[in-house]
Amino acid sequence: MKIPCLLAALLAVVPAVADTVTLSSVSDNTIIENASGSLSAGASQFFLAGRTAASAGGSVRRGLVKFDLSAIPAGATITSVSLRLNCSAAGTGTQQTISIKRMSASWGEGSSQSMTDNGAPSQVPDATWLHRFYSNTMWSVPGGDFSATVTASRAVTTTGLYLWNSTPQFVADVQSMVSNPAGNFGWSVQGEETVVDTLKRFDSREATNAASRPQLTVVYLPPTVYDLNGDNRVNAQDVAILLGAWGLSGAGDFNGDGAVNSPDIALLLGAWTG
Repeated sequence: MKIPCLLAALLAVVPAVADTVTLSSVSDNTIIENASGSLSAGASQFFLAGRTAASAGGSVRRGLVKFDLSAIPAGATITSVSLRLNCSAAGTGTQQTISIKRMSASWGEGSSQSMTDNGAPSQVPDATWLHRFYSNTMWSVPGGDFSATVTASRAVTTTGLYLWNSTPQFVADVQSMVSNPAGNFGWSVQGEETVVDTLKRFDSREATNAASRPQLTVVYLPPTVYDLNGDNRVNAQDVAILLGAWGLSGAGDFNGDGAVNSPDIALLLGAWTG
């Protein structure tokens, strides 16, 4: 069957070129296990993950970190996400697994500032062990509202830069946040909490050295890759074009396997703007 000239033009090979954006954190904090929620570290140059030594009370610290994803266009398809943190103090230097989990509620960062692991008096609107926003907006459970699913994890031993590499869950987290910006609450950074003296310290957005601040790198396919008719939307018209090219190679072959087929329509639907 001959393909009409117009359709043939639409099916000219257009490679799916990925874009990359590297973002600095816009909010971070440490929530400090404390019965009254009176301690936080919103303006400190670091946040903490793990449990303190027995001599310091053996209490838990959890970092919070959030990034502004508005530089990623609506309708983009996220393909890779990685997080870079600088461990600026490693305690005993014993290897610990540091995990990140997606936060499910908003939280605050106030002016509390501490040079130690003990925190400082909570300030409005700090996140604390009890509060999303000090002093009267609470977590649903003490210690923060976050997903039980680990987004990414890695071993941390001594001081230095560490990378949490892309995982399917990391990609899913950011895809959801880009599709629904109101649901972007960042992540909780958690260390070993079942035994004492496991604390790791990571530089925050307030760190003096800008190069050591938290960075999130996101690789994505812009929505125009899936906009087959050039109307700046990914919608039913693009599906119609794709179906008309079924089994052929060209602009609808988003995954580059040589033919327009089921995986390609799944990618298009994942970038749907309506």
